[in-house]
Amino acid sequence: MNAWLNKIIAGSLCVLALASCEKQDSFTQVKTGTTPTFSATATELVFSADKAAENAVTYTWTASQDWGYRAVVNYALEVAEKGNGFRNASEIFSANNGLTKTFTVAQLNQAINNMGLAAGREHELVIRVRAAVDTVGDKVYSDSVLLTVTPYYVPKIYPAIYVPGGYQGWSFDNDGLGILASVNNDKKYEGYLNFPDANTEFKITPAKSWDLNYGDAGGGSLVSNGGNIKAAEAGYYRLTVDLNALSFAVSRTTWSITGSAAGGADKAMTFNATTKKWSISTTLAAGSFYFRANNANTISLSDDDNNGVLSPGAAGVINITTAGTYTITMDLSNPGNYIYTLSVQ
Repeated sequence: MNAWLNKIIAGSLCVLALASCEKQDSFTQVKTGTTPTFSATATELVFSADKAAENAVTYTWTASQDWGYRAVVNYALEVAEKGNGFRNASEIFSANNGLTKTFTVAQLNQAINNMGLAAGREHELVIRVRAAVDTVGDKVYSDSVLLTVTPYYVPKIYPAIYVPGGYQGWSFDNDGLGILASVNNDKKYEGYLNFPDANTEFKITPAKSWDLNYGDAGGGSLVSNGGNIKAAEAGYYRLTVDLNALSFAVSRTTWSITGSAAGGADKAMTFNATTKKWSISTTLAAGSFYFRANNANTISLSDDDNNGVLSPGAAGVINITTAGTYTITMDLSNPGNYIYTLSVQ
């Protein structure tokens, strides 16, 4: 009886072992997929805001295959500055099983702005496609394609207040309505306005409405429904407003560049009321410079991130590596979005 029972148990174990082997043999063998080939319809691009809606470039790649089973393959486009081995690469597109992507000028320009690259300058980038399956750690990459691109600046939008006044007809519908921005969203606002006439009067409003308006209470203080604020001289003014403290300041400015590249002196810039830009064409030595108002560092601007965008202070000096004649422009017309350009002649 025991011998018969032992035979039954042994037979059952063999059946289970065979079933287990058959199940194990049925597992999918996962492999790394093939490398996609990658191409672009354009490799040299100069962007401008007036062509934002136009198509800029189409990228196309072949399918990555042989992952070992019917896989959903995710494709992503990665872009980086040329020569850094795709360190800190930015992912600008991702989709499952797609094999092409067309970018408009606005879309690709925004992606490049998000990388912190300077507007108005030429940049050499590389772009590649990455293929991966979610359940697999392996990834495969195409060869990279060169992208030489000059982006335009995309302004950031900040909380704002308004400056209706005699310089623009006291109208909220006028394109010339002055705006001050709160970059830190702390109810402290700043902006620059050109007053072409002496004794220009204006007020401060939180909205495009007279329902709540602030005027001069004397001593740099604001009061609701107060008298008009007055700028005694014609000129280019920096306005600051603190709605927490109900205070304001109005400072007339003229601008220059200074620093070792300018010989340590102040080189005066000229304001163009039509373009709303300051500019100068001058010889510069190898060295650095920054912008400042009224030949003093009280109000100064420099490029902390080396991306063509200006920040308060002189810490981010702008470097000139080769002596020569340069044209420099500075645009303070969009509060919180102060920018400059630098071009060699």
